[in-house]
Amino acid sequence: MNKIVLKKQFSEKVYLFEIEAPLIAKSRKAGNFIIVRVGENGERVPLTIADADIERGTITIVVQKVGLSSTKLCSLNEGDYITDVVGPLGNPTHIENFGTVVCAGGGVGVAPMLPIIRALKAAGNRVLSVIAGRSKDLVILEDEVRQSSDELIIMTDDGSYGEKGVVTVGIEKFINQEEHVDKVLAIGPPIMMKFSCLMAQKYNIPVEVSLNTIMVDGTGMCGACRLSIGGKTKFVCIDGPEFDGALVDWDEMFKRMGTFRDAEREEMEHYEEHLCGIERKEETKGCATCMDVEPTNETITIEQLTDRDAEWRKELRAAMKPAERKAIERVQMPELDPVYRATTRTEEVNKGLTKEMAVREAHRCLDCGKPACVEGCPVNINIPSFIKNIERGQFLAAAKVLKNTSALPAVCGRVCPQEKQCESKCIHLKMNEPAVAIGYLERFAADFERESGNIAIPDMAPKNGIKVAVVGSGPSGLSFAGDMVKKGYEVHVFEALHEIGGVLKYGIPEFRLPNRIVDVEIENLKKMGVIFTTDCIIGKTITTDQLEAEGFKGIFVGSGAGLPNFMGIKGENALNIMSSNEYLTRVNLMDAANPLADTPINIGKHVLVVGGGNTAMDSCRTAKRLGGDVTLVYRRSEAEMPARLEEVKHAKEEGINFLTLHNPIEYIADEKGAVKAAVLQVMELGEPDASGRCKPVPVEGKTVTIEVDQVIVAVGVSPNPLVPNSIKGLELGRKNTIAVNEQMQSSRPEIFAGGDIVRGGATVILAMGDGRRAAATMDERLKG
Repeated sequence: MNKIVLKKQFSEKVYLFEIEAPLIAKSRKAGNFIIVRVGENGERVPLTIADADIERGTITIVVQKVGLSSTKLCSLNEGDYITDVVGPLGNPTHIENFGTVVCAGGGVGVAPMLPIIRALKAAGNRVLSVIAGRSKDLVILEDEVRQSSDELIIMTDDGSYGEKGVVTVGIEKFINQEEHVDKVLAIGPPIMMKFSCLMAQKYNIPVEVSLNTIMVDGTGMCGACRLSIGGKTKFVCIDGPEFDGALVDWDEMFKRMGTFRDAEREEMEHYEEHLCGIERKEETKGCATCMDVEPTNETITIEQLTDRDAEWRKELRAAMKPAERKAIERVQMPELDPVYRATTRTEEVNKGLTKEMAVREAHRCLDCGKPACVEGCPVNINIPSFIKNIERGQFLAAAKVLKNTSALPAVCGRVCPQEKQCESKCIHLKMNEPAVAIGYLERFAADFERESGNIAIPDMAPKNGIKVAVVGSGPSGLSFAGDMVKKGYEVHVFEALHEIGGVLKYGIPEFRLPNRIVDVEIENLKKMGVIFTTDCIIGKTITTDQLEAEGFKGIFVGSGAGLPNFMGIKGENALNIMSSNEYLTRVNLMDAANPLADTPINIGKHVLVVGGGNTAMDSCRTAKRLGGDVTLVYRRSEAEMPARLEEVKHAKEEGINFLTLHNPIEYIADEKGAVKAAVLQVMELGEPDASGRCKPVPVEGKTVTIEVDQVIVAVGVSPNPLVPNSIKGLELGRKNTIAVNEQMQSSRPEIFAGGDIVRGGATVILAMGDGRRAAATMDERLKG
């Protein structure tokens, strides 16, 4: 929460706010912006920083009421608090002594131009400023601009103040009066920036513009701000926000600005409801568990619960012959009816096992002397021990065993690909029988503990007074944090978003992983002593050097792979073509499908989802729940799909159309720039490639065209360069991954990393395994 210490009204719709944000004030530079969110249902909105006062610990922004979010912000007063302010973001303006520079600001664009004018003047430039507004009342910050300018021209459309005319008239006047102009910078309405570019180009003068008006998230994770710059697709928030104006595809820019115009207009019609912030969430139904088993005595140690030679364990093995255990059929997970579940976003598809089902399935475990299932688990859960505790009815003891090595058992029991990991090593498979349902049992034990109200804290070592930092609150960061706090460290987790959980919150739908489950796991970590800080971007808000100066002895980077991949095909920048990151973030994290949430979303009627992984399944099943007729297109056959078999099964049951051996090669847009059709190349399978899967090969001359009004691209993600590029001396790997050794240690010995930022893409459990390995190694290093 950030307090408003000053509010000043310039005109009917333009306001200045001074906001308490000491860390941002200290680290911001000219050209940086922030992301602001007003209210728990608020949208993430980019606003450029107009000024900062390090001594007061404040930043200044200028806001114009143009839509729902800006209107809500402008309704706040001095003493009120803004829910979230995160930054500084974007690349700062490149400042040097260019010579003579014309700085043009139109409307509220004068505000972000002001710090640039000051910085250019401080660098020794001759600064000629043009500021403009439709009328005298809309000319802002005149005194401040004049103070740092060698000359100032004021333009108004109606001639009520200064000279009559538009910004370009003032720019040309300066160009003609000066012997030489070295550079022009223009910030304001996009149409003004376009014509400023054309004016400068007429005189062969380079011009830079700021394009932050089309940004959504601001951290690079969604890809909504992608734009053609010099014929190449750029992400404005990561590659900009300032660009050579001559290279900008302005027509594409204007169209992208209108992506959510209809949705935003509809939201403004219900402004009062949004202002009240009323939440109408669907009722979440869960599996209620009754306590009818005597809980395990809390004084019993983890050693007693995991000792294979304990008397209770020997008695269990002797109670049934292996042949009897093998004769038990594998349990089937109860599920919601497919027709019904395709209408609800928050009800979980898998309903969970009953106690009777769990105990019966636990009897299938042969309690192997050398359990291969443990080797298949990236976090080395003592699988036979937790299952045997379930078998004897000691469900809380089973949860205690799980939590001894896993920070997120309820999460892993739901989303981890057990069939490719622990269950793939089960001895039953060697006997041509189904593996023990380890994942189902893990979920059962974690859910039982939560619903019983008897949530235990793992054994904790005495506090050692050593501080360690964690960058990112996704699976790898949370796993690392859990292990380190148990070892006695003071653990601080820094999260860029306003919610803790990373991909667990923004990437996985609630019908697969309810937020309430993630929240309980995070609350457990808080009870253990982990300290969480949201809205803080390491490398921007705080640098790693600052962390070390504040006494942090070790840093773990688990910032994920938040940069969406696109295919680079013709028409891909058309409206309503979005990354799975953007789509799922809008629906999952920002609750955009809720009519009373501020974040807009366009609901597709004919939706195409591109990809074959779990994220593609999440996207197409989400689109189905929002009412779309959904087709999943994948370039290989179904047998090569990397998605979990369970997710494919669920998608088919819910009515998703599967179109395999097809691949998009072009998108066709309508007159408004919105996608209306997709051209698909028919494929066939060739020889296996490096991944071991058969390589898809185009069938020459064979394509099909289908009508679509929304496309969700789920073809993978790349590591976001924001964090790695901000750490000096850090060796990077392929595609800006952080290079680490087998112990997850980077080229800087005090910095470790894991998860997607190292692997480029990882499952939840693999990321958690990285976190555990890093914790073990960092602990050895810090304790000497």
